[in-house]
Amino acid sequence: MRKRNYFLLALASMAFAACSNDDFVADVDNGIITEPTGDAWVALNVRPPSLASTRGLHIPDHENGTPAETEIKSVRAIFFTSGASPTVTADIELTLSQAGANASGQPTGNAGEAFKVPAASKRVLIVANASKEFKDRAPSGWSGGTPYATVNDALVLSTGNGVLSFTDGFMMSNAKGGLEPSKTEEPGLGDPVDLTLYKNATGAAANPLVINIDRVVAKVRVYITKASDVASIENEGWLLNATNTKFYPTSERISTWFELNPAGGFRAPFDQYKKGSYRKDPNYDAPHSGVDYTYITTDPGTWNVSNTSEYCLENTQDKAGNVHAYTTHVLLRAKFIPKKYKKADMTDTDVQDATGDWMLIDGGYYTFATLTEWIEAELKYKYSKAVPTSITTPFTTAYNKYLGADGVNVGEVTLPDAADDTEIGDLVNKFTGKRASVIGVEDRGKTVGSLTYYKNAFNYYKIMIKHDDTDLAVNELGEFGVVRNSVYDINVNKFNNPGYPDVPKPDPGEEDEDEDGWLSIKINVNPWTWYTQTEEL
Repeated sequence: MRKRNYFLLALASMAFAACSNDDFVADVDNGIITEPTGDAWVALNVRPPSLASTRGLHIPDHENGTPAETEIKSVRAIFFTSGASPTVTADIELTLSQAGANASGQPTGNAGEAFKVPAASKRVLIVANASKEFKDRAPSGWSGGTPYATVNDALVLSTGNGVLSFTDGFMMSNAKGGLEPSKTEEPGLGDPVDLTLYKNATGAAANPLVINIDRVVAKVRVYITKASDVASIENEGWLLNATNTKFYPTSERISTWFELNPAGGFRAPFDQYKKGSYRKDPNYDAPHSGVDYTYITTDPGTWNVSNTSEYCLENTQDKAGNVHAYTTHVLLRAKFIPKKYKKADMTDTDVQDATGDWMLIDGGYYTFATLTEWIEAELKYKYSKAVPTSITTPFTTAYNKYLGADGVNVGEVTLPDAADDTEIGDLVNKFTGKRASVIGVEDRGKTVGSLTYYKNAFNYYKIMIKHDDTDLAVNELGEFGVVRNSVYDINVNKFNNPGYPDVPKPDPGEEDEDEDGWLSIKINVNPWTWYTQTEEL
């Protein structure tokens, strides 16, 4: 059946930026189609995104994408009927010229060539650079009558495709989070309106429909400053953890807690319909499940360096889902090497163990050598008393527990009820001899009781990525998460404290705002919406 109405699309420069009604061309005598069975033309002006931000908005609040991030390699215009349950009228693969892009795939900012669509078309979904997952659903295009809910059903991330890279172009879709066109002014801002179709290409080209599109991925950048008053920082790196494995072709916009608060408001640069800067992904609602996420649970050995970026799928959650297991976060690794260790005679030493290993006990830093001195001092004091069993030995007990079955399981040193100087010396030698057994244990980095053991001085930190964070509330809707077409800058300015001794497991029982003592972070969202966050660890 022939397509009977023309439509024109134009791609503007792909910035993460707001749109303007100034881009609409005034009506001329172009013959608007009112008969749904008549022939008509339409023209589109499709605008790729800039990166945008929210509460932690960077100034400026958006950032233009790179040529690779904005390149259009393919565009599908999928048309629908109107109503509560729209269905497909046509799925059209556009040429670059129809999409308003040049031969290099870069948007020109001008309207594309007009093209015909069925007269029954009232709504449109633009999908640029459709991912493998999306194309596999309907290899020959969506057939007429297919419900919008089917077209926009959740997709599961596969491997070897371009969703998370620009090899095949970043997938992009309607920035609104629903079908276009929409009312651009109050009252009814953002409410759906019908497509205007024209009798000829000239009329369509003079009045292109402007549609803003967003990349379906988010972008995270981490900047690490190796500053610390108490330690030397080396071998720093980072990865994203608890990343999403599911996404919608276009995701519904919703308001954050703060955007609905009188002190907040709608500020995201590309939320043109004031619907909200947050989104609903396929696993937004409870009950949440760990199978929907990709987790790092052991050190992979390869880490991103500072001043680099990584792309990930949008990951949002309702208020109940604001926990570590379901919130995409930065996992940071660095060697935290204390500048000094307190000896038993209360002097300091900067001598490091040959392995780089060290221990944290009740806030103090110890090497094997300095801890052995403290153990010797405790034992001498203990066995100098009339009733040695009444004397506690915090350092000795902590280390013994680590040596035991709860720790590295190399065997505790048994303490007798009484001991003379020679026997005390033998006990100290036994503790000293345990070093060889301990460093022979591969997974010796762990916390046992009051002792935390850092293998090779490596420390791990979790940085929960903030979206619309506010001091007015704790763990409210939209405070955490990564939203499509947003760039989040994580600036680690200083290391004040040690981190975890091994990769921390994302815990569904650990709330996102429950670890303020660990870090100091600054996040910026960018066209890309630009967010910034600063952390001290």
